[in-house]
Amino acid sequence: MLPALHALPDPASTSPQPEDDASQLLFLIGQQDRAALGELYQMWAPSLLGIAVRILHDREEAEEAMQDAFVKIWHRAAEYDPTKAKAFVWGFTILRTVCIDRIRYQRRQKRDHTKSQSWGERDIPEPLLDSQILTSDTFASVRNAVNQLPYDERRCLELAVFLEYTHSEISSELQTPLGTVKNRLRRAMEKLQHILSYHELTR
Repeated sequence: MLPALHALPDPASTSPQPEDDASQLLFLIGQQDRAALGELYQMWAPSLLGIAVRILHDREEAEEAMQDAFVKIWHRAAEYDPTKAKAFVWGFTILRTVCIDRIRYQRRQKRDHTKSQSWGERDIPEPLLDSQILTSDTFASVRNAVNQLPYDERRCLELAVFLEYTHSEISSELQTPLGTVKNRLRRAMEKLQHILSYHELTR
């Protein structure tokens, strides 16, 4: 069962080591400095592993995902632009993509070999809201707004936004007509906009 958003960690509690240090290490890694990669690994591994475990719900899978993420960091460090994203957010995004790819691969494997399980019987990963990017206040507002949605609308939104499922994939996953999925998503987004707009007016 998908954990409630209130179970997600507060952004302030998962902040990594100094940003300048990480940015400098990424610059060196972009020049194929293996020692810098080792330093970055020591700096980020605990935080990234914890995130991967929460996403995948499996320690071994999480460790493999983290290793894959650092391989991608090694190959893509030269692309990092500190003016566009914080170093840790850039690394987190790579890990997030790796984890989503693993989830989708596992889902395809299950679909090929077994009948789909009902929603309540499946272990759906924790929503992947980028809490590193949001301020604590904004994160709390979004989390609370999502929790106010009706259950069916919230399920569709979680799959569409947090796991990046297409409308057709959501329809198949929930065994719900495609038109119903689209209507639920539209209503969910309208309600979120209304709730968050009210929050801004009353702050």
